[in-house]
Amino acid sequence: MTINVDKGENYKSSKKVCLFSLLVVGILAFVVGILIGRFAACPEPEGVDRLVQDGDQEIADILIQTIEARNIENNLREITRKPHIAGEQADYDLVDYLKKKLTEYGLDSVKTAPYEVLLTYPHPKKTSSIQLLDDTSNTVFDSVTAESKFSADEGVVPPFNAYSPAGEVQGELVYVNYGREEDYDYLKNVSISVKGKIVISRYGKLFRGNKVDIAARHGALGVILYSDPADYALYQDEEHVYPHTWWLLPTGAQRGSIARGTGDPLTPGYPATRTAYRYSLSDIKARMPTIPAHPIGYGAARHFLEQLTGPEVPESWRGALNLTYRFGPGFNSSGWSVKMSINTVKSMRRIHNVIGIIRGKIEPDRYVLIGNHRDAWVYGAMDPSGGTAAMMEVARAMGRLVKDGRWRPRRSIMFCSWGAEEYALIGSNEWIEQYIKSLRARAVGYINIDVAVQGNYTLTSNASPLLYRALYAATKRIPNPNSDDVKAGRLSVYDSWVLRKPLDGRSKYQIASYPLYHTEHETFYAVKNLIDPDFKCHQAVARVGAELVRYLADSLIIPFNVTDYAVQLTRLKKTLDDDYGTLLSANISNYKELDTAIAQFGENVQQFQSALAQVDRKDPMAIRLINDQLLLLERAFLDPEGLPQRPLTKHLIFADNANDLYAGTSFPGLVDLLFKIEELQEPEYSKRWQEVRHHFSVIVNAIQSAGYTLRDVISFVEEKY
Repeated sequence: MTINVDKGENYKSSKKVCLFSLLVVGILAFVVGILIGRFAACPEPEGVDRLVQDGDQEIADILIQTIEARNIENNLREITRKPHIAGEQADYDLVDYLKKKLTEYGLDSVKTAPYEVLLTYPHPKKTSSIQLLDDTSNTVFDSVTAESKFSADEGVVPPFNAYSPAGEVQGELVYVNYGREEDYDYLKNVSISVKGKIVISRYGKLFRGNKVDIAARHGALGVILYSDPADYALYQDEEHVYPHTWWLLPTGAQRGSIARGTGDPLTPGYPATRTAYRYSLSDIKARMPTIPAHPIGYGAARHFLEQLTGPEVPESWRGALNLTYRFGPGFNSSGWSVKMSINTVKSMRRIHNVIGIIRGKIEPDRYVLIGNHRDAWVYGAMDPSGGTAAMMEVARAMGRLVKDGRWRPRRSIMFCSWGAEEYALIGSNEWIEQYIKSLRARAVGYINIDVAVQGNYTLTSNASPLLYRALYAATKRIPNPNSDDVKAGRLSVYDSWVLRKPLDGRSKYQIASYPLYHTEHETFYAVKNLIDPDFKCHQAVARVGAELVRYLADSLIIPFNVTDYAVQLTRLKKTLDDDYGTLLSANISNYKELDTAIAQFGENVQQFQSALAQVDRKDPMAIRLINDQLLLLERAFLDPEGLPQRPLTKHLIFADNANDLYAGTSFPGLVDLLFKIEELQEPEYSKRWQEVRHHFSVIVNAIQSAGYTLRDVISFVEEKY
């Protein structure tokens, strides 16, 4: 599954991609230890021997076999019976359902964590629409007429972009391709301005909230978002789209949030509890979009695009609609215009996280977390319900072993169902903000299974470098769900993953995401009939997640590989050099210090590996010391001040891209500051370079500090300047 910060639209599919995402969440970026298992029939070790017992591989085999595809299918069928957008009754019903099931599974504790947060919804009586008007203001076309009949079903919200401001705007139309900064640069080069215009952008390549923000910064009045067939429907005839295949039909409209921040907009940095201070909507910290946006299907979009006038767009801008793509502005008929009537309402709603816990036997104060969000824009059969269905089966299988007295993990395991993730990762952020003191000290790591399965071609994942080897080990133990691969001798998930891992992160079809993403057509039917009929891929993903959690929660020594971190830092520095090396060298006199710090970190890694090889595995204090060092490493890259332009984002090495929340970036603070720095005028230009130099020193210090955590615990102080 992929990490999507939610999540993302960078979904990979051809023959359809089995998606498993290891999302290492912001403040919990220190990823995970191993689960130990043991039969109750075995004699209980006494004294010190009990404290240093390692994980039982037989339990791993039993756990893997206990996870059943049929149960995941039944879970998904139940979860997707009704649409369950956050803050509505169907979501509350799912909270009760999950709490009941996790209790039945035998977990030691199951609780809910409620928060009062700001959400937005379509107006219950006023429909949002995009209209094409003639020179006498008569309606030539209204997007509502091209919407799916599903939107009339009970509980199905019509297409909308969460947090879009309400209101009406009217003007000429400009086609902006994917709505990226480079697209606007191209428009500028051909002397086309979007100032005072409405823009139409196809989904893909970039988080929708960034598309809206970029458009606003260039002076646009509003944004129309649509799913072009080139990205979502390679076949468009009626027999080759949903419900016959997974390709998107003309009426499918992708819902989604356009908030760029994370967490409740009104309580940034702090939990949205009863006593919380809440900013006003007019406060900049709320980070609300400033211009309206609205999604439509490609069936509606063609009515606007085919009427556009102006020069033809370059080939790379052309979608797959049967029309001539033109820039605009304006239409073939003089005096025509586009009118956006956006009717959304803001509402304070209570959301809930559900947290189920298996208490650890030896180290109950160390937590391994596995989670996924629960809310969906409509049915959410892939995003997120496939992940929830898989996580429930992992909880059932582990709970059964605990109830039967056959096993209890060394460290505590938490099963987390987050609320209102689709809006702005709200549930997980509020929970972390509320329990940050405990989690910072005690969390080992977090495994996220969001879109468990979006296809059946291969596995994709993202993780901290510390977890690479643990993930490889887990996938090598899991039976391959692809029968053809098994016949060819590829027996494990790992075997197919190695064979089919696309180097560019994509597979055969260069599409923006799985085609039904965030539409009303993302149903149980689609999963059962078009993606994973026997739920074998779901089973494989659940087994990978379960084995990884077991491995992290049960291992005597947390299975983090620090060597991979050193290797990755070297690679990230090369990428930084390739992208900005010349510019940085010319403006930072001590730029080579970054190479020195990374080299020194590598030496610290080698010293730590030598100490690890010699550790007395019978000495519980020696084991605890080593594990504490492993936990401190990732924490060392968290800066209390956060990134220069994003103080709530704390990790200095890995974070989302400020200009695309779906994409990750290395040295994110530097990349943020360097973005279009050459276009700044004095005195902003000199001021920005001062910020770059300051943040550069922070990064160098963080890498040095991370290295110190790996040194002998009383020999970390240096005498040299």
